[in-house]
Amino acid sequence: MTLSELIERVEKGETSNELDVAIEITLFNPDVAIRANAAGSKVIYTKRDGSEATHLAWDWTLPRNRPRTLTELRHLSAQERDDDR
Repeated sequence: MTLSELIERVEKGETSNELDVAIEITLFNPDVAIRANAAGSKVIYTKRDGSEATHLAWDWTLPRNRPRTLTELRHLSAQERDDDR
């Protein structure tokens, strides 16, 4: 899923665990690996020692969190555009 698709889905008011997981993975600043579980409902962090921890993603798409989510996604999008120059 592209960054623009994520922004569009949040702007439309979509709320889902799958979307929360996609946003969590997109905004993650990696010092460990991150991926979605098979169901797409949780994130799995893999540490440098190979151990894993599974967690629910933060509720990025809840109405009260949407402004912050959109701000962060748009900021990342602007950074990517600047990197392309």
